[in-house]
Amino acid sequence: MARERSRDEATNIWRKQQTKDTAVTLANIHERAHKFQSHVRRRNMREYAAALVVVLVFGFYFWIFPGWMMKMGSALSIVATVFVVWQLHMRGAAHVLTANSGMPLVEVHRAELMRQRDLLKSVGVWYLAPFVPGSMLIVLGRYFQVHVPGRTLAWDHQIILMAAVVVALIFGIVWLLNAWGAERLQRRIDQLDSLRSRSLPDSGGE
Repeated sequence: MARERSRDEATNIWRKQQTKDTAVTLANIHERAHKFQSHVRRRNMREYAAALVVVLVFGFYFWIFPGWMMKMGSALSIVATVFVVWQLHMRGAAHVLTANSGMPLVEVHRAELMRQRDLLKSVGVWYLAPFVPGSMLIVLGRYFQVHVPGRTLAWDHQIILMAAVVVALIFGIVWLLNAWGAERLQRRIDQLDSLRSRSLPDSGGE
């Protein structure tokens, strides 16, 4: 009994410490808000770098691919990449937070969380859908216009279909990861709503 009681006390202490470390308060909201904006800024920089690589790759594909369908698919993929970068910049750019404190900063941070949450929730529309036409044209061009020497037509078509399934799975995984990210942001928004409802008198600090 004593051992179980000691273990329960240790568990309660650990849980209290975890709650203390992860709790959102007006005292730490300033640091959390700035860390979140830094995270958004780093994410966008990674996306911009990846977009540059994608444009270069599909530009190379446009040059070497035979058949108008694969060339057009490569061109559409470049257009889609530029569109995605523009959408990310317009809808998901990091903002510079002003030197606010207290509840006003909570409102600003909550609005930023909601903006990024909505961006992730709609990733299927602005991030994935633009690549569908180009990807389909490349697959169709590969299926109907280009045949790899040394393979039977049936085997070549099976490989193309398997590649199309893999691409679809990648799209699905990207959508699921972003949906999961949106849920995480929603939980942080809920924490802020709880904080606002309590109307804590603590100062946000600089």
